[in-house]
Amino acid sequence: MDHKIIISLAPTGGWGAGDGNPVTPDAVASDVVLSVNAGAAVVHMHSRDENGNLTADLSFFNRTASLIKESCDVIIEASTGGLSDMSAEERVLPVDNPHAQMGSLNIGSLNFGDKVYRNSVSDVRYWISRMKERNVKPSLEIFDTGHLVTALYLIDEGIVQPPCNFSFIFDVKWGMPWDFKLLDFLVKKIPEGSRWGVIFAGSSGFDSHLAAAGKGASFVRTGFEDSRCLDKGTAGSNAELVSSLRERLEKAGFTAASVKEAGKILLP
Repeated sequence: MDHKIIISLAPTGGWGAGDGNPVTPDAVASDVVLSVNAGAAVVHMHSRDENGNLTADLSFFNRTASLIKESCDVIIEASTGGLSDMSAEERVLPVDNPHAQMGSLNIGSLNFGDKVYRNSVSDVRYWISRMKERNVKPSLEIFDTGHLVTALYLIDEGIVQPPCNFSFIFDVKWGMPWDFKLLDFLVKKIPEGSRWGVIFAGSSGFDSHLAAAGKGASFVRTGFEDSRCLDKGTAGSNAELVSSLRERLEKAGFTAASVKEAGKILLP
């Protein structure tokens, strides 16, 4: 087997400063550069302030993106998500950054732990229109099976243009639980020619990542936003997570895609 697979990185955990969590532009950029050197090809970034809170002020986001692109080549995926009280207009601002090539598109609402993650269909339509204006490729984020139904409807309607990138997100509290049979169901439902990948909230290691890779995932994601857990122990940096995941993938016969190769897969 010599299957190329993309390693995606979500570098900043939602708990704010502390425990080595990169929050400032210099810290995030440094972690991303080391992670790209370790094998990451995509970085998923939120707009955060000096305390790590989500914000509509893009000062830190823009500075971080510039520092990253000055130091390495990587595909930047601008996040429009995260639990916050920001408006739909504020949440989509990161896709305005000239370095953003992809944008996370949260397809539907759900109970997210004790809070409600609001992603109305009208807001989703608005975010799609903004991404089209900026030539940013949406990543269709599926937290539950009903979100896939909505995504397929938007594709059939012609609002989202194939080929599409799907992100299947497992183990968010009250979202989809990780289950290999459920993954099989989801993959069979997406349009032919689509690319898909997986995100695991709070994973305890990389077994699930490897299982999804074996099923044909185009990408697998790691990073402090998802979990700091390695197969054994806790990572001190995002680069350590990427390096460990890459090692597991290579032992299983996969090859980490370069940034150029990732662009050909995700941004045709």
